[in-house]
Amino acid sequence: MTWRAYRLVYQAKSPIHIGWHTLGYINLTRYYIPGRTMWGAFTANLVRAQENKDQGQYEKIGKLLRTNIIMSYFFPALDEDHPLLPEYTDEGIKFGCNDNGGHIYSSEEFERLFISSYGQTAVVPDSNTAEDTSLHESEFIAHVINENKHEKPVYFVGYIFINDQANIDGNSVGWEEKEINLKDAISEIFVGGDRTYGWGRLVLDEMKTQTLEKTDNNFFNCRIKLDVSEGWPTVTIPKNGPIPAHLNINSNMKIKGDIEPLVGRAWGTVEYNDDKGNVVGRHGAGQLIERLSAHNNLFWLPGSVITEEADPPDPHIGSYGLLMKVRG
Repeated sequence: MTWRAYRLVYQAKSPIHIGWHTLGYINLTRYYIPGRTMWGAFTANLVRAQENKDQGQYEKIGKLLRTNIIMSYFFPALDEDHPLLPEYTDEGIKFGCNDNGGHIYSSEEFERLFISSYGQTAVVPDSNTAEDTSLHESEFIAHVINENKHEKPVYFVGYIFINDQANIDGNSVGWEEKEINLKDAISEIFVGGDRTYGWGRLVLDEMKTQTLEKTDNNFFNCRIKLDVSEGWPTVTIPKNGPIPAHLNINSNMKIKGDIEPLVGRAWGTVEYNDDKGNVVGRHGAGQLIERLSAHNNLFWLPGSVITEEADPPDPHIGSYGLLMKVRG
């Protein structure tokens, strides 16, 4: 089974808020874009590019983008050669350690330059005053930073993997050479929260797109293998190197970092008993809570560091860009 991989560089055209959790009335953002978030944006765009846009098509294309077209996590960067992955070090979390030659930012420096927030509240129309309990503040990753008195645009760097067998209703899907052109469909996407305010806009810089070889060391400084006998592309993560996505803890790797549970909300139906004992249900977007992995809900966070070489097999890149190492 052969996969083709492309490194994509998006320029942020507006603030990016990737929901994480809340601290008081502050909605915190992740400092990167997870693969699941990119999956949602790619699915929406690819459906809009088809003549058939019914709910069944969303489910069909959503499944395609979990099995035969997968995407990595995307990390902020000031240039395409130095994505700012987090890394757990003895001096705390730093950003950019993974790329030789790029600037390394401490957590404080990164947050001062890249992270800001915006206060919002709902307004009561009759009195034109703030609605009780509606005040909140949303963090975001800035689309332009000011470093050393110079304004610099912010990019997001990541990868997309396309199986040679990928198709929609019998029409082959490729980056630009097949019957369905993926590049055109995802040239402009919207990700994350507060999109109704114009946030989350990313525009593909086509001149910076690069094709990876079948075995390439250019996947966030990890070695990627695309020509596999079956299944998914595999990744060799170097010792003392940060992981470029969530990695399931069912592994025999020795790692330092943090873990968190991963679950997601999906389109579906949830049934429950009301106060009268009647079975009722809710149907629609976000109603169904789903596990992102059939093996375990706990994952090492991106930036956690491999402290010892792991036994084979190497992790593979699975649905939503998650790194999965089932054995161990």
